[in-house]
Amino acid sequence: MLAYEIDRGAADYGALPIPQVGWGDLEALEFDRLRRLVAESHGRGDAVLARLSDLDIAKALGVVRSDGDTVSVLAGALLLFGREDALRRFLPTHEAAFQVLRGLAVEVNDFFRWPLFRLAEEMLARFNARNTEEEIQFGLLRVAVPTYSAVAFREALANALIHRDYTARGAVHVQWKDDQLEISNPGGFPSGVRLDNLLVAPPHPRNPLLTDAFKRAGIVERTGRGINRIFEEQLRFGHSPPDYGRTTDSGVVAVLPGGPADLALTRYVLEQDSAGHPLRLSDLQVVTELLHDRRLSAAQVAGLLQTSEAETRRQL
Repeated sequence: MLAYEIDRGAADYGALPIPQVGWGDLEALEFDRLRRLVAESHGRGDAVLARLSDLDIAKALGVVRSDGDTVSVLAGALLLFGREDALRRFLPTHEAAFQVLRGLAVEVNDFFRWPLFRLAEEMLARFNARNTEEEIQFGLLRVAVPTYSAVAFREALANALIHRDYTARGAVHVQWKDDQLEISNPGGFPSGVRLDNLLVAPPHPRNPLLTDAFKRAGIVERTGRGINRIFEEQLRFGHSPPDYGRTTDSGVVAVLPGGPADLALTRYVLEQDSAGHPLRLSDLQVVTELLHDRRLSAAQVAGLLQTSEAETRRQL
């Protein structure tokens, strides 16, 4: 029943009170981590948060309730700033895994029950340590082309952490395979979001308080168009678009294809940027598709862009 209420937007898991939890179950270092994330976000985060006390940060994010001297800690506060032992005890469905798979061999298989900001930083650090680059010559410059876009991975990871169904058991998984990255989480798409409107559906966060906290920390886009950014970053670096085709009602699976990048396409994108005509996401989608199918009808492009045929013709 709670999962249904959350999916339709009538309840927010982060706003649920946990009577047994007190302020002592939160970790002061995690508030310092948030301040550092805001400072390092290059203006994406909410600078006001960095100047507040721990309690005022929690109040500003809406994850505690205060009545005089009494402070009630909500589930969102525990997920963002909680001690590991408190998370294990009071939110047992919260878990994340980082796995490196080489064929059928498992090289890394680590599970965590950490607060979300710490978890995001750890996953990003592990990603950066393994992400390789190749270079292309562009004019007098050498431009690095990564195997995976750091921005695309950051957005996909954040989506899995903040939009997962915390009423369901199961872990958020990051699986690094030979030729692709898979990021999965328990809980299907929120109500109203489907595979055929993924790029155009209005933002509908399953956990609004957690989503707002990640935006104000500067980790994700404040526009609520994170999936569009994942598509754009994949295509801009000469890779295939992300694949959500294995998503079900019980879990979202985002696959970021890796392998060798299309360096000619990357150079073309850079040339357009340099000429003052940067390619929009819709441009990148059409150009990439034309590399595989030399002819496309307006109806085919409309399905690709998830727009009406009339709007597609205007864009073309």
